[in-house]
Amino acid sequence: MATAPGKWAALARRAWNRRGVGGHMLWMLLLPWSAVFRIGVAVRNALYRTGRMSARRLPLPVVSVGNLTVGGTGKTPASLWLARGLQRRGLEAAILSRGYGGGGRSAGRAGIIDPTTAGSGFGRSADELLEHGDEPVMLSALYGLKVGVGADRYNAGLELSRRDQGIHLFLLDDGFQHRRLARDLDLVLLGADCGGSLLPAGPFREPVGAVRRADILVVTGSHDRWREVLRGRFDESRIYFASFEPRSLVGRTDEGLKEFPLGELTGSRVLAVSAVAGPEPFYDMIRQCEASIAETVEFPDHHVYSERDWREISRNRLRVDRIVTTEKDYVKLARFPFSTGKLLALRIELTVDRPEALLDHIAAAVRSAGRRDATG
Repeated sequence: MATAPGKWAALARRAWNRRGVGGHMLWMLLLPWSAVFRIGVAVRNALYRTGRMSARRLPLPVVSVGNLTVGGTGKTPASLWLARGLQRRGLEAAILSRGYGGGGRSAGRAGIIDPTTAGSGFGRSADELLEHGDEPVMLSALYGLKVGVGADRYNAGLELSRRDQGIHLFLLDDGFQHRRLARDLDLVLLGADCGGSLLPAGPFREPVGAVRRADILVVTGSHDRWREVLRGRFDESRIYFASFEPRSLVGRTDEGLKEFPLGELTGSRVLAVSAVAGPEPFYDMIRQCEASIAETVEFPDHHVYSERDWREISRNRLRVDRIVTTEKDYVKLARFPFSTGKLLALRIELTVDRPEALLDHIAAAVRSAGRRDATG
């Protein structure tokens, strides 16, 4: 079962993939708007390339983690993987995020999520979640990362660097198109979509040729097709191949938050609940755990759940053994009174073909950049 917003997302995918006569016609109707969008992207990039528009530089090195498409490439899990890997090399990273809808209600100012208090934030109200957004709250509450949130990520970074002298670098979440902030390294994730139109007729925010602007490419989907697309366009030594795998389950017990083995799902009937862009990989991972999906409930990406949504989800719970959701949905759903152990989040992790080489490359760039004065 999909909600009305979820059906709109499915309709967009149908147009992007040109499925059926209706999908093809909708794609053709949207193509002129894609042409306008392409012109706007080209003009903006040209202004930055020629120096007519300039980027502001933070006092600490900035590593951008971005992509070319709308959702679906795993920017947040990749940022988490990088933060942990760099920490093992003695480099403490903080995340800079625009939050939901360009910074949520904190769009006009810098918002800082303190991991020392975020861990107790599973009862957050809808207002509090809208303040910062689901992914920043998840990164802080579940993983203890320092997160600065705001549409102006330069100010968020300045505030974080003033508050915490232990930070060595910033990871700019979804930063490839955020050219107002200078970066020392651009890492671009390439997912399942490796061909198609620009928005709104397709999922691409920039043409594929924009990868030439990147320093590192990490391919997380359609590996063979991307090899063909990138051949001759990009230095192969700076292309890494990765995937996302289920690692464990997370749920709340009487003793607090706990991690469970994936075997907890074996043979279970599951209600899968998600508010993500393209939930199909999430469903595939549940099936990898040898669980059967009895029903799905989908909402648009970054959706903040209401009591009405909770009632709809709860209405199905007696017919299933478990309700499984994503980690970023878990921090939004955990404020509702589900039975203990009924609601679980599927924890995933990034696996990279040459992980040490990738981390060495980024650590070297960070150490080379070092601390400097900020530029306005």
